[in-house]
Amino acid sequence: MKKQPETHQPPFSGITTFSRLPHTTSVGDQEFDLAVLGIPFDGLVTNRPGARFGPNAIRQSSIRCRNYSQQMEVGVYERLRAIDVGDVTVNPFDYLETFREIENRVTELQQRGAAVVSLGGDHSILLPILRATNRKYPKLTMIQFDAHTDTSDEGWGQRFHHGTPVRRAIEEGLVQGSRIFQIGIRGSSGSARYNDFANDAGIHILNMEAFHDAKLRGEFVKTLHEVAGSDPCYLTFDVDGIDPAFAPGTGTPVVGGLTSFEALSMMRSFRGLKFIGGDVVEVAPAYDCSDITSLLAATLVFEIAALIAIGRTG
Repeated sequence: MKKQPETHQPPFSGITTFSRLPHTTSVGDQEFDLAVLGIPFDGLVTNRPGARFGPNAIRQSSIRCRNYSQQMEVGVYERLRAIDVGDVTVNPFDYLETFREIENRVTELQQRGAAVVSLGGDHSILLPILRATNRKYPKLTMIQFDAHTDTSDEGWGQRFHHGTPVRRAIEEGLVQGSRIFQIGIRGSSGSARYNDFANDAGIHILNMEAFHDAKLRGEFVKTLHEVAGSDPCYLTFDVDGIDPAFAPGTGTPVVGGLTSFEALSMMRSFRGLKFIGGDVVEVAPAYDCSDITSLLAATLVFEIAALIAIGRTG
């Protein structure tokens, strides 16, 4: 595969795209391996808003993301024809229209051969992404970093918000509960029955207590590889899965979470799985400190791209 030309501009100059990738909003009939897509929508948050500004913050923090991942040991942009396709057109007052736009855009990019990595946005955007992805990859395994299971039923009479996308995806048959692996779950809940749906659906949950047990963590990873096999995998990363000491810039922070290193180390254990896409969501720059959340988010996006590169090219 032809290597993309190196740029000689300093990283702080020029138009800001993710990792300084080429930019286009019109893909036409071109074929790509990786498309980075911004989704600046936070109309369905239940706590602090601001994730609509996440895509720009992640792009700005990505300017030092280079080609070679030392963690995954792969030259990402040597192996992948990658582009930044800009942002989905969102309607901040109408989530149904926004969901349609997301689904259509992800479908279009996947038809061009691209693995799509999305920059959120609140976690409600996962549902339309999965609606598109299910048509191309019906036998999907999903890995989710999160403080919450996102299997709530409704809030204030609303069936769709950033705490419901996993439940709705299971109900719509987009992914089986037994093929969902959640990491970092913790904190308080409304009642003792909050996790009943997740447990009944067969979701594999590695909560923070289990994460710090090497034996349980190893069994979780082993089961993940056995269930996923050679089938496609999708990684969704809510930054509130990280402890707010390391990622304060998010709308629903929960103490006692993963460190940045623990999250990246866990991602390395996914090498060998066939990743076809992913997202990093819930980055709210207004609550950030010295850009540490957006810097982490940019790194997570890059490492997802590295996993995609390994899955596509071995």
